Amino acid sequence: MIGSAAALARWIETHDDIAVIVHFRPDGDAYGSALALTAAIRALGKRAFPACDDPVEPKYRFLPGWEDFATAETMPFQPKAALGADVSDRARMGKLADVFDACPEHAVIDHHDTNEGFGEVCYVDENAASTGEIALGVIEELGLVLTPAMAVSLYTAISTDSGNFSFQSTSPGTLRAAAECLEAGVDVENVTRFLYRSRTLGKTRLIGRALSKIEMFADGRVAAIRLTKDMFRETGTASPDAHGIVNYLNEIEGVFIGILAEEQDSGTKFSLRAANGANVAQLAQKFGGGGHVAAAGISINGEALDAAFDKVIAAAEAYAREL
Repeated sequence: MIGSAAALARWIETHDDIAVIVHFRPDGDAYGSALALTAAIRALGKRAFPACDDPVEPKYRFLPGWEDFATAETMPFQPKAALGADVSDRARMGKLADVFDACPEHAVIDHHDTNEGFGEVCYVDENAASTGEIALGVIEELGLVLTPAMAVSLYTAISTDSGNFSFQSTSPGTLRAAAECLEAGVDVENVTRFLYRSRTLGKTRLIGRALSKIEMFADGRVAAIRLTKDMFRETGTASPDAHGIVNYLNEIEGVFIGILAEEQDSGTKFSLRAANGANVAQLAQKFGGGGHVAAAGISINGEALDAAFDKVIAAAEAYAREL
C-alpha cells in the first residue's frame, strides 16, 4: 500500500479547482470512482469535474452526473490540481496526461499493483478489489454523508471490478463497502440490469461472431479471439461493445489465459484475463501494458492485428507452458 485515505482527504481539503482524471477506455470502476469523488469534492464547496479521453460508454449513462465528464478540449475551467483516479500510470490518461502535468498539484487514488505512485500524494491499495472501494474510505475520511448518487457510482465501481463479487480480489471489505452503498439507497436490481442484464442486438451478434472465432494455443492453456474492424462493421457495433467478451475465454475448461485482440486504426488493443493461478499483469508488462494479476491490458500501436497477435500469443504460450 502507498499512502492513506487520511492523507488524500487532507490533500482534497487543501486544494480547489480539481480535475478528476481517469484512464482512457474507462470501465465501471473508473467512471464510478471518479463521479463519486467529484460529487464529494463538490459537497465540500469546491469546484471539480471528472475527465476522460473517450466519450462515456452508453452502458454507464445511468450514473448520476455522467454528462459532466469532460475531455481536454471541453474542460469547464482550467484546473489547479489533478487527481488521477483508477489510473495505473500517467500515460494511460491519453491526452489528459498533459492536463495532469500542467496542474501545479497532483494526487492519485488507485488499486493497480503496477502503480508505483506518480503524484505528490498517492493512495494506492493493491489489495482492494476496486478503486471505488478505497474511494469510499476517502469520502468517509472527509466527514461526508454518502448520498444516493455517490452510492450508485461507488457500487458500480465495486461491482464491476470485482466481477460482480466473484473475483478472487473480493474480500470482506469489498462486501462491507457494497453494503454501505445499499444502506445509502442503491437499487441493486436496477443497477444490475444496466450493468449485466441488458445489451444491444448488435453486441449480442458481436459476441456470437467472436465466440465462433476462438483459437486455442499451448495445449489448451491459452484461448484467444481476434476482433477485426470488419466484425464491428458487420454487426453495427463499436469498440466499447467488445467489453466483457474476453471473460468467456476463461470459462473454457483448462484455460489459464484468455486474450482478446481488437483491431484499431492506431494498432491493436489486447484484453487479458487469467485463471488457475496465472498472472496476466506480468505478461502485459512485457509489452508496456499493465493491470492486475487477473486482468490486464496491452496496446501495440502502429502494428497490424495479425503481427501484433502473433507476438503476444508467442509470449503467452511460453508463459503458459511454465504454469
